[in-house]
Amino acid sequence: MRFTIQYFDRKASRIVRLINLLRFPPLLGGLILSFGLNNCPAAPDGAEGLRRAQSSRLPQVETDADHTNVFGISLLVKLMTDGSQENIVISPFSLELALDMVYAGCSGTSADELSRIVGFSPKTGSQEVLFPGMKLSSALPPSITLKVANSLWCDRSAKLQPTFEAKVKDLFNPEVKSVDLETAETMRAINDWVAKATENRITDLIQQPPKPPLVLIDGVYFKGAWEHPFSATQDSPTQFNRERGGPCQVTMMKRSLSAPYLETDDFQAVKLPYNGGGLEMLLVLPAKAAGLSTVLQRLSRGSWNQTIDKFSEASGTISLPRFKATFRDSLVSPLTQLGIRAIFEPSKDFAPMFEDTRKFYVSNIIQQTYLRVDENGSEAAAATEVQIEASVMRAPAKKPFNLVFDRPFLFAIIDDQSGQLIFAGVLRDPDQAKLATK
Repeated sequence: MRFTIQYFDRKASRIVRLINLLRFPPLLGGLILSFGLNNCPAAPDGAEGLRRAQSSRLPQVETDADHTNVFGISLLVKLMTDGSQENIVISPFSLELALDMVYAGCSGTSADELSRIVGFSPKTGSQEVLFPGMKLSSALPPSITLKVANSLWCDRSAKLQPTFEAKVKDLFNPEVKSVDLETAETMRAINDWVAKATENRITDLIQQPPKPPLVLIDGVYFKGAWEHPFSATQDSPTQFNRERGGPCQVTMMKRSLSAPYLETDDFQAVKLPYNGGGLEMLLVLPAKAAGLSTVLQRLSRGSWNQTIDKFSEASGTISLPRFKATFRDSLVSPLTQLGIRAIFEPSKDFAPMFEDTRKFYVSNIIQQTYLRVDENGSEAAAATEVQIEASVMRAPAKKPFNLVFDRPFLFAIIDDQSGQLIFAGVLRDPDQAKLATK
């Protein structure tokens, strides 16, 4: 994911931030953040009228992680509403890390909105919100790889506040490079760094030389295999009923298993663990009467942790399409709709980040991802909570369940201890996400 920060007079600075990447089959992503400078009077405050951050937030990591997970699902809802792309794969974890970096260098309304909407705590510090996810790489077994890499590319003319630079180094331990940003050489160097961090899955995150003063990149790489792989010999062609465009044929993987299972009036859900434990894929199949959009809307108002806690072990059969999906889009519009507005308006809220006295703003946020799911493993994400509006939890299934993902569904990769949402997505058109048969 990349953030770009540009000058308001369009002479601009750019922060590029890549965060995410999952692999096996890989899921990758990048985040770009751009800041801008304003030499003229401040533009009207786009965040006027928004509620201020709550002063009595609960400090528990679990509560804040729950908050950030609901934020991630709400973002997925907004991207679905846009309708420009049928299949969506995002990394809420990646975006939250990027916004965490912004939060470390801002104040005022910008900090208040990030605290209230994303779940960062002004009392305990944003790093505590993401602590479970940040520590995953050291706690996972050798069979699962999760790497988080960070780099900060400063233009030689840039002057960061020493306190901000120290805080960033303490929280993220990035590689810090002093370069001339507006050169093809630097663009190639950044893309080479991204390619290395993403196992060459993302090679062109920066498509033109970035403008000063700052480029920030975080890469997340995941590789894992199913604890119980699917058998290719059981693959079969099946009809998938799309919301638009009529039915299409997909290659459906099938297996019988015992797994954590949940059923409500609105959906059925199952967790598929990765080999060695630590991370798992959560799959959510909306009921035909409810539909994907309705379930997502309700989940975005629910409690993530309560959903995770309601699963119980059950036996059954699962049929899941083999697929791969790519996604690249600007997140400015959906974030604005969610109430994060002040960072996109010129202000002095970024005084804790830059020594420059002019006004900065975030001009763009772009996330790029890649996801592959097959018989051996997958990287992806979806969101589910259990405290669902107008939905009744059912008793644990007594008879074997049968889950056939033959219509649009949600998927997610989560930390099995904290419930931290690492990746989330929806598959609505597998015809655009076909994975060649082995």
